[in-house]
Amino acid sequence: MVKVRFAPSPTGYLHVGNARTAILNYLFAKRHMGAFILRIEDTDRARSNPAFTKALINDLSWLGIKWDEGPYLQSERLHIYKEYAERMVAEKLAYKCFCSKERLTEIRQERLKSRKAPKYDGKCRYLSDMERAKLESNEVPYVIRFLAPQKDVKFKDMIFGEIGFPSGYVDDFILIKADGTPSYNFAAALDDMLMGITHVIRGRDHIPNTPKQILLFEALGKSHPTYGHHPLLLEKDGKPLSKREGSKEIRTLRELGILPEAIFNYLGVLGRKIDREITDIKALIESFSIDSVSKSDAIFDFQKLLWLNKQHIKTLTSRELILRANLKEEDTQILEALKDNIETLSDVKEMVDIFKSSKLSEEGIEFLQGVKDGERIAKILKEALKNNQNVSFQSLTVKLKEEGISLTKENMLTLRVLLTGRKIGPPIDSILSLIPKEIILGRIECYLTSS
Repeated sequence: MVKVRFAPSPTGYLHVGNARTAILNYLFAKRHMGAFILRIEDTDRARSNPAFTKALINDLSWLGIKWDEGPYLQSERLHIYKEYAERMVAEKLAYKCFCSKERLTEIRQERLKSRKAPKYDGKCRYLSDMERAKLESNEVPYVIRFLAPQKDVKFKDMIFGEIGFPSGYVDDFILIKADGTPSYNFAAALDDMLMGITHVIRGRDHIPNTPKQILLFEALGKSHPTYGHHPLLLEKDGKPLSKREGSKEIRTLRELGILPEAIFNYLGVLGRKIDREITDIKALIESFSIDSVSKSDAIFDFQKLLWLNKQHIKTLTSRELILRANLKEEDTQILEALKDNIETLSDVKEMVDIFKSSKLSEEGIEFLQGVKDGERIAKILKEALKNNQNVSFQSLTVKLKEEGISLTKENMLTLRVLLTGRKIGPPIDSILSLIPKEIILGRIECYLTSS
């Protein structure tokens, strides 16, 4: 059975890059009727935070991702990593390294000076039993290093095809640190082995880790998973996507009023060769193929996400929209008029204010301050609204023309701001009858008293 895992580190909030990795794993697992495992890689004591773990779990659930096993916490499995590392030492697959931090720093600097990749020189792998026993009796701190075989490593990537690393690329990397915690590569590979992971789908930035993990599998006498490294997400300027920028976090997108199904849709099709751009989870699962994932990095386009969100909002019933936006049943008619113009749930709450608040938006006030005929238009509207119970948008424009006001772009925008309180919104003729007259008069009065 196919078994994949999503294994984030709780050192920050879930961002779109990680969420995309989770979605690709989820789609692959469900397409093959397999299992999706959630594993939290929280062994970095300095940076991991239980609050981030809780937030990651909540964000994944909100996106509609359901795991079949887990969440497993690596911090609760430290005894397993220690046991396997000690077994590997006993079987001459690993060894204790007593080199000081100072010596390791010197080695690193020397190699960098020579324009060589930093790697351990293997000094402690050649210690005699007597030398090792003496260092242990003196309680010299140590780490446990992998006794890396000197051999070429090749694997067939599901996305990039054949990838190879020459003999010597993998050095004797650390398995267990001096504080007893496992290194990333050791814990990840061991958990993949023990949890029966068949396929590892992750970002291409993990490609350099793959030969280390493959050699660990071989040392432990097990077959390694099939690997697939997807391209990364980039900013519009082609730079790597910032993981620490709040606007790329799932929780921020949620606060902005982006629907979970829109985020899933966008990240599920981004960087793939697809037939349908607007889709849902069920259709994404049924049509998913790892072959559809492009080898090129993808641009994260927030405006495209907003457009997709707008399409998904249009599919919601008024009842669903009321529940999502935390509005009241009495707002149903208003929502029907607004639905085609709503980009986010935040827009819903803001646009409902058109019908319930006499306040002018800040941008509306700023615009009116620079309008030549603003005061004249406001007074004409005020009189027209006072004298007529039912006023149409067309009748208001006719009245303005009769009073010598030309229907220029600026004057039409002035009309919009005075009627709705904002520069941008749904077509005025479709909502004017729904706006209480006293709300509009309140806006006009607000402008006239401040001008």
